[in-house]
Amino acid sequence: MNLHLLHDRARALLRRTRIVVGLLAVLPLSGCSQLDLTRLYLANNGTPAELSRPLPLALPYREVDGWILLRASVNGRAPIEFVLDTGASVVALIADERTAHLDLDMRGVRRLGAADDLAAPVGARQDGLAIDFGGVVLRNQAALAIPAASLDCVGEKKKAAPFNGVIGHDLFRRYTIEVNRDRGTVTLHDPDSYRYAGSGQIVPAQISARQPFVTIDVKPPDGEPYRARLHVDSGAGLDLTLFPGSMPAIREPAEGRVRNACFVGGRATYKAGAPVQLDLAGTATTTPAEYAVGRDVVAYGQNGRLGARFLARFNVVFDYARERIILEPRRSPEAVAARNPG
Repeated sequence: MNLHLLHDRARALLRRTRIVVGLLAVLPLSGCSQLDLTRLYLANNGTPAELSRPLPLALPYREVDGWILLRASVNGRAPIEFVLDTGASVVALIADERTAHLDLDMRGVRRLGAADDLAAPVGARQDGLAIDFGGVVLRNQAALAIPAASLDCVGEKKKAAPFNGVIGHDLFRRYTIEVNRDRGTVTLHDPDSYRYAGSGQIVPAQISARQPFVTIDVKPPDGEPYRARLHVDSGAGLDLTLFPGSMPAIREPAEGRVRNACFVGGRATYKAGAPVQLDLAGTATTTPAEYAVGRDVVAYGQNGRLGARFLARFNVVFDYARERIILEPRRSPEAVAARNPG
């Protein structure tokens, strides 16, 4: 059982919620859980963020297996760690003994969607949260509290996730976010005044349904190059996953190590393939690749997913306002790994 993909699916609703407001008027009563999901998706629109220090604001973080973990207090309680997740459309909390001090109201726990839907989470909505990252407080936040027990696949034993919360869109929509692994900081910039002056690789990104996607050239070791649309998901504990059948050029390898990943709704299966070469703004980067040979949470038109372990090779700027992601090779990844052993 692989911990990396396991906890990626703790955020199953966070990635595939592609709902428009018009659906509220046409969904039947049997779709009440879908209505609740839609309302949660929209709940934090227009909520305030209060700065106690001026931008740019540098926040410290802890790194575990490529995940960027930010400490924050919720409603003034002792801090917990949130994973910084580009795949998170809403705020989430994992309800277990580590978050017991938050006094989460779990009386309304239920599945928000069909029983066999991998993207349908089990949880209870929490309202009126103040999430303080130290220098910036997100006020009046709604979040989904997911019982940790609901993340267990039948018969599986695993370690707890290294984080207790998930934060994504509600930071990325407000700020240009720079993750500098050489300095060990996440810096929030004002999108209007931000200017990039480095020499990194500027990769155009499409922001669709609150998620970033890049279209890049992929060169397999034994085939012709092809262009793939990849979801950039800093909350997914992986390098690269490709989806066979999403385009003719992506085929399941004949051989390779097969492993299971645990989702909110069940299991998914992945097969290891040969490393592939990615062309990122004219710079070739070779990365391990896996292929989804079971069910997965896939957005329309998506050919694969770049995850946290791939991004961990770089200092990264997520500049949604200009629809771009900037990748700078790290100067000393070994030193940073030693500083953040996880």
